[in-house]
Amino acid sequence: MCGRYTLRMNPLELAEVFGVDPQPELFPRFNIAPTQLNPVIRLSEDSREMSLMRWGFIPPWAKDAKIGYRMINARSELIAKSYKPALKSKRCLVLADGWYEWRGKKPFHFRMTDNQPFAFAGLWSAWKDIETFTIFTAQSDGVASEYHDRMPVILSPDAYDVWADPSIDGNDIIEGIIQGRQMDIEVVAANQCVGNVKNESPDCLN
Repeated sequence: MCGRYTLRMNPLELAEVFGVDPQPELFPRFNIAPTQLNPVIRLSEDSREMSLMRWGFIPPWAKDAKIGYRMINARSELIAKSYKPALKSKRCLVLADGWYEWRGKKPFHFRMTDNQPFAFAGLWSAWKDIETFTIFTAQSDGVASEYHDRMPVILSPDAYDVWADPSIDGNDIIEGIIQGRQMDIEVVAANQCVGNVKNESPDCLN
């Protein structure tokens, strides 16, 4: 499960890390929540493009946007069935540098030991005039498994363009993406104020 995450890096530095043009609307985020607009990267004609999309996947066939609340995460066990068209050619990189999980009422922040940004494996969809995304999740491993049985699928940098390439059928690479996860993750206690989506400041991590 991933219901909140962070992206704290300066937008100009973030764009440089991922090799994209900067988005002027971006600013450091400490409590990203579903339905909010957040940066993702897609591959277009062999170049990376950053876009802002709404978190919460709305399938093209949906009657209204409410379904997005239930589709913020795409479980690996169901992805080939429930998200088949998106898995085939609508994959994206969801930019992040950590995510939150709760043990009881106490929140924790999961991040790389070098505290650098990374990319979740994501799927996107176009519904009316809205573009939305979901975060691909799988069974937890390593230290994350001590806190929750699910965790986001974090892509290795050498898999970024392969995952985002719409000319590659996602069914052919998904198994390798899941098995290729190798991460040095650390966990730190977070502030309970992160439970309120209105709280968006460094205090969430203090």
